[in-house]
Amino acid sequence: YCHTQNSGCPLGNKIPEWNDLVFNGLWEEAYYRLTETNNFPEFTGRVCPAPCEGACVLGITEDPVTIKNVENTIIDTAFEKGWVKPTA
Repeated sequence: YCHTQNSGCPLGNKIPEWNDLVFNGLWEEAYYRLTETNNFPEFTGRVCPAPCEGACVLGITEDPVTIKNVENTIIDTAFEKGWVKPTA
C-alpha cells in the first residue's frame, strides 16, 4: 500500500522498508532509506497529517503502526548521531 502515490504516503516514502530497518536496529540505514524519498523529514514528518496510518492494513484488526512517530524518531536520531550533514 505504501509504495504507491495513490494511497498511504503522498511522498511515496518506503515505509515498510524503513520500519523493518528500525525493527532490526538499523537506524542509520533507516535514515538513508527515509531520505531517498523525503528531502525534509524533520519538517514533513511533523506537519503531515499521516494518511499512511489510515492506510495501514494493520488498522483492520488493531491500532495501525504509528508511522509518524517512527519517522520523527528516525530523523531525531539522525540529528543526534550526526548523520545529517548540512549542504552548501
